[in-house]
Amino acid sequence: MRIHIIACRVLNRELSYYASQSPHIVDITWLPQGLHDVPSRLRESVSAAIGGLYKQRESRELKHFPDVIALGYGLCSNGVVGIEARDVPLVVPRTDDCIALFLGSQQRYLELFHTYGGTFWLNNGWVETAFIPTQELLEQKRREYAESYGEDNADFLMEQDMLWAKNYRHIGYISSPVYAAAAHRDTARKAAAYNGWSYEEFQGDSRLLRKLTTGKWDDQEFLICPPHHRIEAAYDGAKLKAVPCEAP
Repeated sequence: MRIHIIACRVLNRELSYYASQSPHIVDITWLPQGLHDVPSRLRESVSAAIGGLYKQRESRELKHFPDVIALGYGLCSNGVVGIEARDVPLVVPRTDDCIALFLGSQQRYLELFHTYGGTFWLNNGWVETAFIPTQELLEQKRREYAESYGEDNADFLMEQDMLWAKNYRHIGYISSPVYAAAAHRDTARKAAAYNGWSYEEFQGDSRLLRKLTTGKWDDQEFLICPPHHRIEAAYDGAKLKAVPCEAP
């Protein structure tokens, strides 16, 4: 079986490893971290990546078309809602977002969400691809604002940029069974100390990412969206459902 995965770059280390170990042929298209901040951008980017595969097939650049297209995303602020399966199925984990993928299950994510409310989650992928609120990076950002907009405006822009931080009380660092980096853990600790948050560490579990590459997609944890259907949000705990494209 040929599986083509379209995924957020935060999954790079884990997903690349399991793809290399898969009994199937797995190709990956990487998309930038942060698209979920504007769900419509995520939807457009994933749809464009799917469309790109079909254009490559039409132009005969792609010698072997995938049997399945899988998404390395969860619901992601409804960013995957509306994405359509054309003539091959789409497979999507039934999770809120990538944090559940790094923790191993949606259930574990929800348990920790309730126990550690106000947690800013980090792992190796987030440290490598996202903006992390350490003193060093925040001071660098302020310097850039000052150079572009002046000192007074820089203070105002930084204040606006950091309004989100008031919602957090902890940093939760998820270790990886695939790749451990002491420097990344140190970055998470520094961010916690600088922002006055507690630091918590959790053992990561890549079972869902491994299943994404091996084709073991049970209905409880993955939506298999059939051809000529689109992904929609489900509000019954399943997170995702498939509806015919012609349906309103």
